[in-house]
Amino acid sequence: MAEFPGNRFEVGGHSLHLVHDPADRLGALLRLIESARRSIRMFSYMFCADQSGDEVLAALSAAAGRGVRVQLIIDSFGSGDTTHAYFDPLVAAGGHYHCFGSRWGLGYLVRNHQKILIADEEHALVGGFNISDHYFDRMGDESWEDLGVIVSGPEVSHLVQYYDALDRISEGGRVKFRAMRRLIRDWKPGDGPVQWLLGGPTNRISPLGLVLKRALETAKRIDIVAAYFSPSQTILRRIARVTRRDKGSRLIMAGKTDNGATIGAARSLYRYLLRRKARIYEFQPRPLHMKLLVMDDYVYIGSANLDVRSLFINMEIMVRVHDEAFANHMKALIDRLAEQSIEQTREVLRERDNWWTRFKSGVAYFLVNSVDYSLGRRIKFGLIKND
Repeated sequence: MAEFPGNRFEVGGHSLHLVHDPADRLGALLRLIESARRSIRMFSYMFCADQSGDEVLAALSAAAGRGVRVQLIIDSFGSGDTTHAYFDPLVAAGGHYHCFGSRWGLGYLVRNHQKILIADEEHALVGGFNISDHYFDRMGDESWEDLGVIVSGPEVSHLVQYYDALDRISEGGRVKFRAMRRLIRDWKPGDGPVQWLLGGPTNRISPLGLVLKRALETAKRIDIVAAYFSPSQTILRRIARVTRRDKGSRLIMAGKTDNGATIGAARSLYRYLLRRKARIYEFQPRPLHMKLLVMDDYVYIGSANLDVRSLFINMEIMVRVHDEAFANHMKALIDRLAEQSIEQTREVLRERDNWWTRFKSGVAYFLVNSVDYSLGRRIKFGLIKND
């Protein structure tokens, strides 16, 4: 088996490599691509035309040139600043490329927020990071804190089926909306210790959201790292019930971001959660983009934020791993994140907030959940200061 960076765990006949450090993230992507001998299937929400994008594109093109079947799909909205011509070297080398939807129309309303790389139908990398210098420690203090995991084992072939279905329903960039809804609705995550959970636009809460909702009903302890935190009231109440029962449960939120509305939306919920004994922290060293949940001995890693868009609208993927050793390792990682964070106590809130900041936080929550979180990048909320 190919060697990959990161801590390794054996779970139910699968080998898991945790990809946390920025160099490991890019190294994992490039190593998977360079080691592929038969096929590469890749989906990226954001694929930027920068140094990191150039390196990944060059690796994909080289793989196609040596006879590997390369399929690349990018989201039309997330990668809207990257031209089609940028991918000409991949197509010229024999690779296949298209966008998922169009930037305006369905692509604006329903975004495919997933990040997937499958090599040789044997190894699959999923996580929160996109193809951009911001995710590989090349932007100084603006680089994102993020996470991914490489899964090697029998469940990878299950994910291949999903990717190939995505390829069919979005061929030529024209997404078949009914087929997409049917794909998400009928997906079976499996019943082993390693499962793929999918989210997408359905009539009500997504299958991923439903799994999380039911898991919260029985969880004794939760540890959550959420880049964007503005869940539905149903999910929020279930989180609060767990934090009220268990004083060890923790929520790590973003203290820095490129989107002031998302921090404001999260802060609008702090008082409610603190009254229910939640321990809340805001991560300080750099912008937080990680999506990680640990519920007892279950670990969830992937692309989904704990917000309404991820739970009801966007297409998302999380891998769920049931293993005590893996869960304990992730709790230790969260310990380290908490040490680099500022705890959000009632005293901190009293010193920082007034009626005006609380009003702006409420507006931010409305924008994030009811309009479009991307508006937050264009509106200066003035909510990110901690003093």
